[in-house]
Amino acid sequence: MAENTLNKIKNGALSCACSVLNKINIATEESRLKAKYESLGRRLLPALEKDALDELKNDPEVVELVGNISEIRARIRDMKKREQKGFQA
Repeated sequence: MAENTLNKIKNGALSCACSVLNKINIATEESRLKAKYESLGRRLLPALEKDALDELKNDPEVVELVGNISEIRARIRDMKKREQKGFQA
């Protein structure tokens, strides 16, 4: 009986730890996403001021930034889905 109780406590602790780690990972990815958006904004504003948006479409750095933003958003979405489903130890 005591072993069963200990297993329940252990499983609860593992589930809690997984949840906390996932929240930390989400916060880290959201911070990276914010940095990518800021970097994109720094490239976008001068192009808007110079009416040179067409040049941005062919800029490899901008294309890479947009790709990185899409990947990070997908990772965050997946992490949040895992969090909603819950963790099983």
